[in-house]
Amino acid sequence: MCHKIFFGIVHILFFFMLTINTYAEEVTRGSYVYTSSVTKVLGSQDASAFSEMIDINEEISWEIHVPENYNTNAPPGILIYISPQNKINIPRGWLDTIEKNNLIWIAAVKSGNKIIVSERIMKALLAPVILQSTYKIDTNRIYITGFSGGGRVASMVATRYPHLIKGAIYNCGVNFWDNLDEETTKQVLSNRFVFITGTNDFNLNDTKSVYGKYKDAGAQNIDLMVIGRMRHENPSKAKLDQAIKFLDDK
Repeated sequence: MCHKIFFGIVHILFFFMLTINTYAEEVTRGSYVYTSSVTKVLGSQDASAFSEMIDINEEISWEIHVPENYNTNAPPGILIYISPQNKINIPRGWLDTIEKNNLIWIAAVKSGNKIIVSERIMKALLAPVILQSTYKIDTNRIYITGFSGGGRVASMVATRYPHLIKGAIYNCGVNFWDNLDEETTKQVLSNRFVFITGTNDFNLNDTKSVYGKYKDAGAQNIDLMVIGRMRHENPSKAKLDQAIKFLDDK
């Protein structure tokens, strides 16, 4: 992705998030599906900046879960999830953990490994913009996670857009960053990251290797969780809870 597109994305997303300061009085809580397009979310003029990444008029659906106790006096954070499949398949118990930690869950449908990476990245980046147009959000708790190939894409989003994404949980799949400028690298190193793998995960050694590269690059706020007997799968709700608390530095 060229630097021109990169900076265009950062500018537009921050403009939208910083200028949204009114929120709906009546909001939807619990689980629902939201459908829109880049053009509908950003308007035709700003959406055109993303035309090299995605069909800006394509209808996109996101699965969303908002805590039942959503309150503007204690605004929730966001956990963006990227699946390796076009179907989300939320792990059992995860939504309870999301509620417990005051996070809004959001995941784009049809964003699996067979979808072009740039499109998967764009769908993830739109998530906080969509949510902040309706809900008051704690922008210091915008996190991203993903499983397997979804974890690899999550690692691309977290390191290319570290001013927007403040922490990440990589589940059995992660890539190391490349071609980052000095300012972006500095911001990456100030964020928080959890690497999750299992003793029976075929990505065990790869995940440990990338964790080591983060560490060698100067990342200090990182944690490696190697779960005994876990295969190539998402972790339990208890391990997710532990990872979120690390991102929150609790």
